[in-house]
Amino acid sequence: MTSVAAVVRTLALALWVGGMAALDFVDAPVRFASPLLTRNQAVGIGQAVFARWNPVEWTLALIALAAALLAASPIWTAWLLGFMLVLVTVQGWYLAPAITRLSQGLDFVNRASGDPRYAAIRHLHSTYAVFEVILLVAGAVILGAWAVAGRR
Repeated sequence: MTSVAAVVRTLALALWVGGMAALDFVDAPVRFASPLLTRNQAVGIGQAVFARWNPVEWTLALIALAAALLAASPIWTAWLLGFMLVLVTVQGWYLAPAITRLSQGLDFVNRASGDPRYAAIRHLHSTYAVFEVILLVAGAVILGAWAVAGRR
């Protein structure tokens, strides 16, 4: 049972971290650099993608955490997974909806100077991005620890 749980925990975390990396390093740069999309369209598509991705992240996080506990993984990895789950919950339940709400009706191509929503979005987006870096690094550290432990 513990070996199956170890495979499930590793697969769930790898899919979660891999999905984040694909969105952050492939999807977003292509979307914003594409001559086929305006910045407003790229923002709208990004909001739709993250609205779909956040529930997938929560599911993968819960599976990884539950399987890590069943697999008797090192306790620090379970705590770190729990911390990651908290961060992704804040991203999905607070940051992303707040960014989407503030961006309604804003023009990211022809910005209206003085609109405080741009500054608020920048602050929220920066927080989201910092959380994303923490999640990617923490996920890579855990995967590395499990890989090293698996060789023993």
